[in-house]
Amino acid sequence: MAEAIVFIDSEIGVSDKKIADLGAVKENNIQFHSPSIRDFSAFIADAAFLCGHNIIHHDLYYLRPLLAQPLSAKPIDTLYLSPLLFPERPYHALLKDDKLQTDELNNPLNDAEKARRLFYDEVNAFCEEEGYLLRLAELIGGVSGIFLLYGVPPALSRPRAGDQAGVFRADL
Repeated sequence: MAEAIVFIDSEIGVSDKKIADLGAVKENNIQFHSPSIRDFSAFIADAAFLCGHNIIHHDLYYLRPLLAQPLSAKPIDTLYLSPLLFPERPYHALLKDDKLQTDELNNPLNDAEKARRLFYDEVNAFCEEEGYLLRLAELIGGVSGIFLLYGVPPALSRPRAGDQAGVFRADL
């Protein structure tokens, strides 16, 4: 059975543009943290969707050529959803509150978990939206239409068993 979403992040060397580290977390909280492309490829093999912050123009740009087999999972990029759902925010970068100094390397596992939290914040914001996003969604295929546009599974347009009606969350 395919994992619905695997949240990922990569750290790329500034000068050599090579993968320095990889992090990922599945919805069931199984985690991956290693620079091994081979092990990462195996970890995401059953994913229906890969979600990350700037995944399309950063992570997948470097990962696709190195993966063991062509990527079948659809990407979900929280960077593009954030300004639509949180237009009042002045910027849309992931907060790096786990970094004590600016010259420290990023931790891709932490960033994958932050992308997961942001994604579910975005899903909740979308469900609360009564304006143009819902009208747009209706035009392109129902409430889940705008998320389908970005490759989000339609199951996220419905609460999971045990969830409060209309509230979606990652099991953190």
